[in-house]
Amino acid sequence: MKLTILGCGGAGGVPMVSVGWGRCDPAEPKNRRLRPSVLCREGDFTCLIDTGPDLRQQLLNAEVQRLDAVFFTHGHADHTHGIDDLREVNRVMRAAIPAYGTAETLADSRQRFDYVFQPLDLDKVPVYKPWLTPEPIAGERFRAGPWEVTAIDQDHGYGRTTGFRIGNCAYCTDVWQFPERSMELLQGLDCWVVGCLLDEPHPTHADLDKVIGWAERLRPKRTILTHMSPRLDYNALLARLPQGMEPAYDGMVIDCP
Repeated sequence: MKLTILGCGGAGGVPMVSVGWGRCDPAEPKNRRLRPSVLCREGDFTCLIDTGPDLRQQLLNAEVQRLDAVFFTHGHADHTHGIDDLREVNRVMRAAIPAYGTAETLADSRQRFDYVFQPLDLDKVPVYKPWLTPEPIAGERFRAGPWEVTAIDQDHGYGRTTGFRIGNCAYCTDVWQFPERSMELLQGLDCWVVGCLLDEPHPTHADLDKVIGWAERLRPKRTILTHMSPRLDYNALLARLPQGMEPAYDGMVIDCP
């Protein structure tokens, strides 16, 4: 499986409207970050994780015209508010896209984007809107195409989010703490993409010291940090991280055994 980082910024991206580049060197292209999203591909099967506000540009950057599934980590704006851009994918496919998420996440999405989940009769109307079919996740594991996916329960401070493990690769963003069961489900990873917003404690996101501690406990072969704020400069962070850990950058392609 290949995993492509479509965006590794936080909710405001980098540069951010309020603080600009922050501590990030604007001369380093790897510091320019779109909102968080990844693409997973294995053979002919392509899955998108989250539909943030930069989705149009991300789909163009990765040359994506077809999707076999969309996974949602949770319903926050920086992970869902590009959902309307899926319409162009539906137009190419002339079919709905299965959307996987917890019952709570899908209910939240349906409350704000109900039109996306309404069916289309293509014998009567063109594809004039996005078209998703809800696939609620029940339990720890579910099937999506060729994969048995493990859903990782995550504490986001004042809500729950979902990480996803596919084989020995996992994507866990917007997490402040893991329940013990989730730590068990993350054992034995070859590659772990994990959210790290800041270099100081935060009430809803993991900070750098916390993520390093998790990696020391889980010992994945490779740990890649995502969902990074303008406080985290790519090269400064790379120099600071222990061996086996590195920051993500937009467009990064990861080979997952």
